[in-house]
Amino acid sequence: MWAEAGSEVPSILWVHGPAGAGKSAIAQTVAETWAARDELTASFFFARTAATRNSAKYLFPTIAVQIALSVPEKRHRIDNMLKNDPWIADRASGSVDLVASLFQPGSALVPSSPFLVVIDGLDECQGHDDQRRILAQIALMVNTHHLPLRFLIVSRPEAHLWEAFGEPHLANIARKLSLYGDLKAKADVSTYLQSEFSRIHDSTRHRDVMEFVPRPWPSMDVIDALVKKSDGYFIYASTVIKFVDEENESPEDRLDQVLNTSNSAVPPSESPPFAELDKLYLQILSSCQTSKAKLPILKRILGFALTPRTIYVELDAATIETLLQLPQGRVKLMLRGLRSLISFKEGSTHKGCTLQYRDRHLVSMLPGFGQLGGLGKVSGT
Repeated sequence: MWAEAGSEVPSILWVHGPAGAGKSAIAQTVAETWAARDELTASFFFARTAATRNSAKYLFPTIAVQIALSVPEKRHRIDNMLKNDPWIADRASGSVDLVASLFQPGSALVPSSPFLVVIDGLDECQGHDDQRRILAQIALMVNTHHLPLRFLIVSRPEAHLWEAFGEPHLANIARKLSLYGDLKAKADVSTYLQSEFSRIHDSTRHRDVMEFVPRPWPSMDVIDALVKKSDGYFIYASTVIKFVDEENESPEDRLDQVLNTSNSAVPPSESPPFAELDKLYLQILSSCQTSKAKLPILKRILGFALTPRTIYVELDAATIETLLQLPQGRVKLMLRGLRSLISFKEGSTHKGCTLQYRDRHLVSMLPGFGQLGGLGKVSGT
């Protein structure tokens, strides 16, 4: 495994994936596993809505304190540093110096193999510049200070982060790992659904209804249909399970509602099947930085992808630009802020790239987005 390998592997692993791919769950599992083995140096989980977890200024001081708490000698060292220079963490290079000082030659706990630092949700940190600065500081720790640390960085595949990891100071010390849906992911989703539906069937909260429902419930055909709709992303599956398992509701009726959602209007309900999934996608689309003048162009690009002949298939960005009479490169430029929802695949046989909505539920939502983030109603061509 990367975290346990020798010096021949890069010091940074960037795990990226679209909304709902299970990134934070992976980061949490890794952090807990390595902490149990006393091999986790530090962890930080960014959160956009948490005041103390959405800013770059808290990251490296937190990491330094967690490292210092691991060994008394390091605790005394950081105490002395902060007494002598209380504002060290506020300076541009101060945070790096703060962490680096804990691994000076002769200090305690200089490990024979690197310790792990987990940073989850880098894209949740406020400000693209601050996110780039964090990566630059990590590169400084690795390239200049040669700290015995290995960084697991988890985020959505935002365009500015792709560009940052392509810079020379990061490209040679970082490995990228994609979490796009694949056959293995779909098999995992299938296993998860089978286990959770079995739990629901046997749970006491649904006993009055489910004791009359024969096993297997639901059938493998239904499981397979849900896996197909999920495209291998756990957020779809977990949303289905949460909706079906709601208290004081019939799991059978709820599952029928989920299965019928894509083929008809959502029935009146205080809790629509994919309310949480919709909320996630709405938040991402609402955060798309698009000027009022460019909104019609963005709507036309999204609308083109919803036409019957192109839905669910990869689209050539150059073709879209030709059909919509847009300048070359405009499609990728307009969709920069939506990379966690729309995938880009560079092609060698044509100019530009192909793009594809990341899951079918997003496609089914797009026509009804209304006044989402100023986008208005998405229209076709």
